[in-house]
Amino acid sequence: MTKLEAAIKSADLFRTLNAFDCSAMVTDAQGIILYHTQATTFKENVTIGQPAPGGAAKKVVETRQSVRVDVPESAYGVKLRAMMTPIIEEDGTFSGIVGNAINMQTVSTMHEAAQNIASIAQEMTATSQELAVTAAQLAENLVKIRSVSESVLGEIEKTGSILQFVSDVAQNSNLLGLNAAIEAARAGELGRGFAVVADEMRKMATNSADSVKNIKSILDNIHRDTQTVVANIASAAQHGERQAAATEQISATMQQLASTASDVERFASSI
Repeated sequence: MTKLEAAIKSADLFRTLNAFDCSAMVTDAQGIILYHTQATTFKENVTIGQPAPGGAAKKVVETRQSVRVDVPESAYGVKLRAMMTPIIEEDGTFSGIVGNAINMQTVSTMHEAAQNIASIAQEMTATSQELAVTAAQLAENLVKIRSVSESVLGEIEKTGSILQFVSDVAQNSNLLGLNAAIEAARAGELGRGFAVVADEMRKMATNSADSVKNIKSILDNIHRDTQTVVANIASAAQHGERQAAATEQISATMQQLASTASDVERFASSI
């Protein structure tokens, strides 16, 4: 059996085994069609015994070299890729051509999808990187705020000793006023003016003690609220750090996706 005869017998099998829908054709050494099997998704206007359409078969006849031609969608309704190769017999003679026309619509769709995925992945990568930078900056700012808040807590705690000092002064002033009032009473008429001063001194001491209590209550509330703020800031800082790490991971994944999409696009272009 010659290679030409073998090509005719295996044309249907070749078409079936192709990953894409295609037609198969075998011609003689002059480019006259000897056998043709039709594709499923497109139809070629060919007739057995007539020359193969297009210039691909003619070029193979002239050059004895394989030819690949892309056929526009306007010709058969879908994009095709025609590939033809010469049949060289054992004795070196050129006996014909075997070729096929492949429906490239799937490849074209895959190529466009890969381009879209790569474009989207690049945009998401840029956005993720920006988010990662923002999250890291936020975490850093929260750490600074936490440090300042803790410093405020320290300052509030220092006021305790000051208030204690004022309270002690008020208590001592009250005792001094009481002693002064006693001495003024002993002095009788001569100590009346001094008694007024002693009474005012005791009132001032009492007012100071009350003010200390009020200030202490206010500072205790501020201290408690500030502790809550510090705790919330610490928690937010931890969340910010985790968010920054997660965003960086997303960015890395998007870069991998973009790389994969580029690989798919190159593969689709090479088919």
